Amino acid sequence: MEPNMGVGLLWFVLIAFMFFAQHHVCDAYFVPAINVFVEKMRKSKNKYVQRWGEEAVAGATICALGCNGPELFTNLISLYTGSDAGIGVVVGSEIFNVLIIVGGATIAAPVVPLQLERVPFARDVLFYALSIVLLYVFLLDKAISWNECTTLLGAAAIYVLAVYFTTDIVNCCPYLRPAERKGDVVQSDSQTAKMHGVVVEVEEIVHGRMADARGMAAATTWSMDATAHGIYAESMSGPTPKRSSTRAHGSIGLQFDKPDSMLGPVLKYKDLKEVVVMDMGVIYLEFYHDLRHSTLKITASDAEKRDLLLENIEKYSLGRPWVHGYTSGPMGAIRHARHVCGSPDENLLTKILVVPELVIDLLLKSTLWAVDVKDIKKEARWPLCFMGAMFWLALFSWGMLEIAEQIHYNIPALPDAFLGITVCAIGTSFPNAVASILMSQQNKPGAAIANALGSNVQNVFLAMALPWVIYSAQTDFKPINQNAAGITEGVFWMMGTLVLVVFFALLPGTCTLNKCNGLFLMMVYVVYLVLCSGETFGWWPSLIT
Repeated sequence: MEPNMGVGLLWFVLIAFMFFAQHHVCDAYFVPAINVFVEKMRKSKNKYVQRWGEEAVAGATICALGCNGPELFTNLISLYTGSDAGIGVVVGSEIFNVLIIVGGATIAAPVVPLQLERVPFARDVLFYALSIVLLYVFLLDKAISWNECTTLLGAAAIYVLAVYFTTDIVNCCPYLRPAERKGDVVQSDSQTAKMHGVVVEVEEIVHGRMADARGMAAATTWSMDATAHGIYAESMSGPTPKRSSTRAHGSIGLQFDKPDSMLGPVLKYKDLKEVVVMDMGVIYLEFYHDLRHSTLKITASDAEKRDLLLENIEKYSLGRPWVHGYTSGPMGAIRHARHVCGSPDENLLTKILVVPELVIDLLLKSTLWAVDVKDIKKEARWPLCFMGAMFWLALFSWGMLEIAEQIHYNIPALPDAFLGITVCAIGTSFPNAVASILMSQQNKPGAAIANALGSNVQNVFLAMALPWVIYSAQTDFKPINQNAAGITEGVFWMMGTLVLVVFFALLPGTCTLNKCNGLFLMMVYVVYLVLCSGETFGWWPSLIT
C-alpha cells in the first residue's frame, strides 16, 4: 500500500486510543496494586519497613513505576521493535514535565508566590542534573554499553537511599529544617467520625498517575452529616502540629472543611455520580466536577451500618447517583456503558468516550477480574494484579509504537523520533499534567512540582536504564545503538529547562515561583515544539548537530 496522507491522519485517532488505554490501565489496575503494597508497608510492625510506605520513599521506588510506567514500557518495547520513538518518549516527557507540569502547577496555585520545600527541591535538582549529565556523556558515541546502563540503574538506587535518609539528615542538621509557619496544621493519622450517625473511615483518592502514586492520602475519619443540600464534612479531632514537610513530596489528603479542597467544604449531590457498594462495609462515592474526579472510600465497621449509611445517602440524594455493586468481570464494563448511554445527566462527550472505554474495560476485566484489587477481598493478590497491569501496559505501549511507525510510513515527513519526543510524549504525560494542576488548585502546588522533578529523575535512572539493562543482558551485553534523530538536542533542552527552573527559584524570595514564571515556562514549551517542528520539516537547520 502506497503512503497516504489521509490514512496517516486516521492513525492519529488510534494512537490517541492507545494513550487513553495506557492511562486507564494505570488508573484502574497499576496504581491501585501499588497503593495496596504501600499500605501494607505502612502497616508493618517493623519501623524500617514502615518507611518504605512513606510517600517520599514509596514515590521514589515502586510508585515511580506508576508514574513512569508508560515511558518505561515504551522504551523497553522500542528496543525489540527497532523503533526510534522509545527514547524520544522519555526525553520528550522530561521536557514536558518541567515546562508544562511545573508551569501549569504554578499558574494554577491559589496562593503565590508558592514556597518550594528547600531540601527535597535541592536534592531532586541535584540528582536530575546528574542524570542529564550522565545521559549526555553516555550518548556521545550514539550507543549505550552494559557498564553505562548499569551505572544509571545504580544511580537510581543511590537516589532512593537519598530519599530514604532525607528526614534523618534534616533532623541531624537544625539549619536544614523548614521554618514552622503559624497556622500550619496536618490531620492526624487516626481520628473518629460519624456519617449519618455511623462511625466511618474515609480515604480520598484523586485519579491520575502522579496524584495517586506519588501523593497517596492516608485514611482518616470525619464527621459527615447529610442534608438536602449536600454532605457536610467536619474533622472530629482538633488540628495536629505540622510534621516535617521533608518526609514526603506531598499528599492530596482530605480537606473538605477548607475552601481550596477538591470538592469544596460541602460534598454536593449534583457531583455525586456513582455509589459503588463493596464487601466488608466499604462504599466508594464517585464525585465528578468539571475535569475533576475524586473517589471517597467510606468504610463502616460492619455491613449493617454500611446499609444504614447507604439508605440515608439514597434518601437525601433523591436517587441522583447510580447505586450498584462492584463487578470485576466484563459484565461490570457492559453495565457501566449501558448506564452512561442511558443516563440523561451525562453529556454527549462522555457518551462518545464510553465506547473506547468499554473496549478497554472488556479487555482488562476479561483477564484481570480474578486479581482486581479494587475488590477488597482480592487485595492480597496485588502482585498478580501488578504483573497483569504490566502485561497490558506493555501491549498498549507496543501498539503505540506500531501506530507511530504507520504514521511515519504514511507521512514520511514525520520521523519516529519526532513523533516520540512530541506526540507520544505529550500523550503519555498529559494525564500527569491534569492531575498535577488539580493538586495545585487544592493549594498543593509544591507537591505537584516535587512530583514532576522526582518523576524526571527516575525517568532517566529507571525508565531508560532498566529496559537497557534487560535488553543488554539478553543480547550478550553488546552496546545498544541509540542514534535517534534529535535526542542529543533533547538532552540539551532537558538541562536548559532545569537551569531555567532553578534560576527562577533563586530569584529574590529564594525557593519560590510565581505565575509569571509559570507562564514563561509554558511559553518556552511552545517555542520548543515550534523549533522541533521547523527542524523536522526543514524550515531551518538544527540548533545542535
